[in-house]
Amino acid sequence: MDRLGLVTLKDELVQDCVVAEKAVCLVELRLQEGTDSGMEGCAHHLVRFYNVVEQMALRIAKAFENHIDDERGWHTELIRRLSIAIEGVRPAFFLTTMGQPLRELRSFRHVINHAYDLELDREKLVLLLKYARQVAPGLKSLVQSFVDEVSVREGWPL
Repeated sequence: MDRLGLVTLKDELVQDCVVAEKAVCLVELRLQEGTDSGMEGCAHHLVRFYNVVEQMALRIAKAFENHIDDERGWHTELIRRLSIAIEGVRPAFFLTTMGQPLRELRSFRHVINHAYDLELDREKLVLLLKYARQVAPGLKSLVQSFVDEVSVREGWPL
């Protein structure tokens, strides 16, 4: 990772934050519709939200660790790995308090992606929206803190 790589990573992560925020807004709108199609739209945007958060984690892991083990369970491992600092390599990205909400959202994505017959539960969607709201507002500040810490450590003023 060099200074240009860090600047590029920051810009990509900031754009990911915009997508994540829009997804949460759409979750809220679709849930308020109170219809079956509204709940399906809500589910879709919850999955979009988790996908962008996972994409953020992948960007960071690839930029700093140069590999992602493409084995069973890497989705679970990715969140755990990005919740810890790797001394001399990178700071943690996710707060430990985000672990449970992210696990719940990942599990929901798995169900949505693999279910052939699924009846959505409004109360479950409300709970998942709560989890998305626990994660989404802090993403931009996580990006800024992460980039600032790397910048200071490497001596690259941004």
